[in-house]
Amino acid sequence: MLNAVIVDDEIPVLNLLKMFLQKTGQVNVLEAFTEPLAVLDKISKIKPDVVFLDIEMPEMNGLELASRLTEQDDELMVVFVTGYNQYALKAFQVNALDYLLKPVNLNSIQRCVLRLLKLKGLGHQQKSVGNLQRICCFGDFEVYGNNGLVKWTTRKVEEMLAYFIVHRDSNIDGWSLGEILWPEEEPDKVKTSLHTSLYRLRKTIKEEGLSIDITSKNCGKGFYRCSLGQCSCDLVEFEEATIKNNSLNKSGIDEFERVCALYRDDLFSKKNYGWCESKKEWLQQFYLNMLKNMAIFFVDEGLYQKAIDKLLTAIAKAPFDEEIHKSLLKIYGTQNNRALLIRCYEEFKIRLFKEMGVEPQVETRKLFLKLLSE
Repeated sequence: MLNAVIVDDEIPVLNLLKMFLQKTGQVNVLEAFTEPLAVLDKISKIKPDVVFLDIEMPEMNGLELASRLTEQDDELMVVFVTGYNQYALKAFQVNALDYLLKPVNLNSIQRCVLRLLKLKGLGHQQKSVGNLQRICCFGDFEVYGNNGLVKWTTRKVEEMLAYFIVHRDSNIDGWSLGEILWPEEEPDKVKTSLHTSLYRLRKTIKEEGLSIDITSKNCGKGFYRCSLGQCSCDLVEFEEATIKNNSLNKSGIDEFERVCALYRDDLFSKKNYGWCESKKEWLQQFYLNMLKNMAIFFVDEGLYQKAIDKLLTAIAKAPFDEEIHKSLLKIYGTQNNRALLIRCYEEFKIRLFKEMGVEPQVETRKLFLKLLSE
């Protein structure tokens, strides 16, 4: 059993990480901190085996904190939790044993715990920690096998897999797929490109030991069908949440936080996949609705800062949404925070005029003036 400490200034991420660590059955979370300086004061008394650190935190960068912690205990194992791949090299330069990319999931936690147990000499105690395969579709498109990040032979092979993932467990017409991926090519060339890329895709899947299965179904025509097998996938988890229609209450808020954490960025945001635009817009709208509903919940609970955080996150995705801005104005009005009330309205007004050449709606302006006069 590993004794662990978690440090992350984002409470939802902290709680999610704690839950996953406990689910492995191999980690005892001794304490969780939101303030880096508090850890420095207590680490010598707590004496954990491992500390899970967020890299980007106020007061002190996680990399600096790790250096100072390991100065106090040179046997302390460090695992970084970050939303950015570029921190990986710096993490290992301060003797971190591993790093986890946000949003964390059970598979990545299990892989990490298995490695820590082996390093600690506790490998014989660990239970089965499952497979390590996962697919990330929100933000950059990444596929991880048991040996790490999978490298695809061509961009078209990668895009073909992305298409199969979005249309998983459905019959996919081969000819239509070819036209989508190679719209500029002649029919004969499309057929050749399709078969070549499919061969390369299946070959890489096999070499990486991925449980993804792409089968051919003729039925008089060329159809394909993709199953993800044991690969965990953020898109699958997110879409499952869209049909569950869970109630947003005190007992369900953690699940909403977990689902929102999956949405690192828009679907395949760093790829130029025109065929998924409608899906991307639908998923973004569902995400925004979740944020709005969570903000309403937090307001009802009197947790205004949490509500503000959700609305600001929504504004970053939808900077011209009047309803989101009106909700934020109402909270600032309730708090009697005149400075933020004015700032919120003026920034929205300037943004609208600069980008779209229009003023806020009359209803929004009336609300602002009403709140300002109260």
